[in-house]
Amino acid sequence: MKEENVKVAVRHNDREKTRNAALVLNMVDGKTTVIRDPSNAAAEPKTYTFDYSYWSHDGYKTREDGYYEKDNPRYADQMQVFNDLGAGVLDNAWKGYNCSLFAYGQTGSGKSYSMVGYGANKGIVPLACEQLFEQIERNKSSDVEYQMSQTNLFSYFKAADTGVFQPRSLTQMSATVTVSMLEIYCEKVRDLLNRGSAPKGGLKVREHPKKGFYVDGLIAAPVSCYKAMESKINEGTENRTVAATQMNATSRYHFN
Repeated sequence: MKEENVKVAVRHNDREKTRNAALVLNMVDGKTTVIRDPSNAAAEPKTYTFDYSYWSHDGYKTREDGYYEKDNPRYADQMQVFNDLGAGVLDNAWKGYNCSLFAYGQTGSGKSYSMVGYGANKGIVPLACEQLFEQIERNKSSDVEYQMSQTNLFSYFKAADTGVFQPRSLTQMSATVTVSMLEIYCEKVRDLLNRGSAPKGGLKVREHPKKGFYVDGLIAAPVSCYKAMESKINEGTENRTVAATQMNATSRYHFN
């Protein structure tokens, strides 16, 4: 995430096994996805290359706490996905860059599992929140002195002893963490942390000349620890619009 502007990953889960579906794809070398036509064994397989191709179809075992851990080297667990994708986003956010991570796929394909997870199998969002507050606490006790650098559009800091650019010690600066959750449904934007009446037509998306796009009137709730963040996420999740499909319940929401 340090050099490339965009990274793309694809993940295959084990959901279709319970429906006795035929396996038509394979992940090769951690980057390549191969798809074959089950109705034509002689057809040439289609090959696609991504930054990451995660195999989470099988090759795991369940720990006592419920976490799905590797039982085969090719299996990609939740921590591997976070370390490859979420950790880099968090690192760049510390440096002052606006970052975005989103999941796209068919209903029931595993988007919520990868992004949010459940039980011991935490997804990218809760893991990133945990590490965010852990980093704040580490920086509060840091003795490293920093000097400001203005080498790009964003101000970040260089450790005087190592010369490595990183966020300034929070012993010298305060940190405020806020959380917002919104839903875009039927072309309308709704604040998931606002239990009051929503404006007719939904919230408005506007553009600031310097800060870029923002949602006018969207609540930014202050949180001081991971538990408070988790509580807000749960609150927003409960307020989602859930649409029944032939496959399962689905929703469209965004977390900031």
